[in-house]
Formats: sequence, structure tokens, C-alpha cells
Amino acid sequence: MNRPDRDEHKKVKNIAAVVYLLVLGFLVGGSYLHQQRQETAPASSELTAKPQPQ
Repeated sequence: MNRPDRDEHKKVKNIAAVVYLLVLGFLVGGSYLHQQRQETAPASSELTAKPQPQ
């Protein structure tokens, strides 16, 4: 009688864990990509900058 209730709780915990890992992966991945873009942004903007007339 207690078995289906336990299985349901286990299923809910597993779903919550997967959702948590997806959100965590999204945040860490987005943070990493943002950091990489900021490190390369000054170098790429220097290459595309027009020379100033003298």
C-alpha cells in the first residue's frame, strides 16, 4: 500500500533534480559564454575600428 506513494515521491524528486541541473547548467553556461565574449570583444573591436584622420 505504501509502495505507489513512495514511487511517486521518487519520481517527483528525480524530475526536480533534472530541472535543477538544467537551470544550473543554463546559468553556468551563460555566465561562461558571457565571460568569453567580453574577453574577445575589445580585441575584435580594435580590428574593426576605423583609423582616425590626422
